[in-house]
Amino acid sequence: MTRDEILARLDRHRDAFASRDPARLAADHTENGTFESQAVGVVVGRPGIQGVYAYWLKAFPDMEFTWREPVIDGDRAAIFWHFRGTVEDAFFGPAHPGGRVEFNGAGEYHFSHDGIVSVKHVFDFTGALVSAGVLKVKPH
Repeated sequence: MTRDEILARLDRHRDAFASRDPARLAADHTENGTFESQAVGVVVGRPGIQGVYAYWLKAFPDMEFTWREPVIDGDRAAIFWHFRGTVEDAFFGPAHPGGRVEFNGAGEYHFSHDGIVSVKHVFDFTGALVSAGVLKVKPH
């Protein structure tokens, strides 16, 4: 894929996030694509990937990402992003509704003409759980 094609795919994916529609987000992935993160492990296939998006959108209905300019190499892109959202539902355990959660992360995307073949997100999952009130930190 060309750089412009990858940028167009990423713009489409960013628009899908803004729509807050898990089916639309999952449609950007190939039928047997993979989604990987510390939060969910490795999820294979569009229906499972849609479930990941649905879970996060239920926990954070107002979630938003700020994406920095991607680094593109061949059919891969690295994206550094900032997440923010308000907890409204369970988030890997009972959370404190109304709490704000923010963290930085990065994603490695592999593309084909059919869509996103694989994506791997890396972020401070433990920090996100602490911010959401799911984990307690014991003071020193």
